[in-house]
Amino acid sequence: MSSPIRITQIGLGPLGQMLTPHLVNRSGIEIVSAVDIAPDKVGKDLGEVSKCDHSLGISITDDLDQGLANADLAVVTTVSELERIAPMLKEIVSKGIDVVSTCEELSYPWTTQPDLSQQIDTWAKESNASILGTGINPGFLMDFLPTAATGVCHQVESICIERIQDASYRRLPFRQKIGAGLTVEAFQNLVDQKKIRHVGLTESMHMIAARLGWALDHTEDIVEPAITQIDINGDDWVVPAGRAAGVLQTGRGFQDGKEVLTLIFKAAVGQPDPQEHIHVNGNPTFDMIIPGGINGDVATCAVIVNAISVVAAASPGLRTMVDLPPLSCAQ
Repeated sequence: MSSPIRITQIGLGPLGQMLTPHLVNRSGIEIVSAVDIAPDKVGKDLGEVSKCDHSLGISITDDLDQGLANADLAVVTTVSELERIAPMLKEIVSKGIDVVSTCEELSYPWTTQPDLSQQIDTWAKESNASILGTGINPGFLMDFLPTAATGVCHQVESICIERIQDASYRRLPFRQKIGAGLTVEAFQNLVDQKKIRHVGLTESMHMIAARLGWALDHTEDIVEPAITQIDINGDDWVVPAGRAAGVLQTGRGFQDGKEVLTLIFKAAVGQPDPQEHIHVNGNPTFDMIIPGGINGDVATCAVIVNAISVVAAASPGLRTMVDLPPLSCAQ
């Protein structure tokens, strides 16, 4: 029987806390340390801070070197931006430790940030380590899954992908993140500050294009409020008519002046028909629909956990979901 993959968890915000019990319950994985810089978490037991119902005997540290001391792979759930996470990636892989991260811009940065991507790839290869940025979106539903679906096609003319989520039942921080309840003016101010947006939509478009061999002329990433025409009532909240129910973000990719990729991300309260919808226009033309959609929190944790063994066995370098073996739930 092979030894378990020893994991250090870096970043214990809401997602990191949700992730811990999934790591604990998966065979072949052993959490050996946890790192977070928040003073109210340092020194506490990981089981106490996370969504576990018991102590894990792992004291959270703010010392990255200490957290990396006995790890084979780091699960990093910290920031969304590649430039911000790059110094940490360099430090981690310098010790020969693999990385699986939820950093959205890391999911496919080769086109948007080629120089930094090449540098990260070099760091990893020099230390015989692998790095992957993934999650449910970007990383799976709006990029990897559509490219896999084209495996039944002789040719593809265009792809339209929609992810419609009803945020009525999501936690308060998520509703705040998508601007639910804001006036149009307040919503636009936060968009201008890049505080309301789904990070990774552009990376998803480039991941699809690269896999299909498309050279995109340019892309667009438009963020707008999804305005409700009626009052929407929750258990302890109300979004009045005329305000933002959430975010509507549209990505468009063009080849030879023609729109070949359309990615529509809508996360808003009161959505009557949440779903995942992939429309492939080609030979054959077909639709894939997941009624009700996929729970983003549960699925993100699953993708991360299922990626660990794949990344641990991968060739060194900066990897993406479209150049690794497909993930599966190997329990």
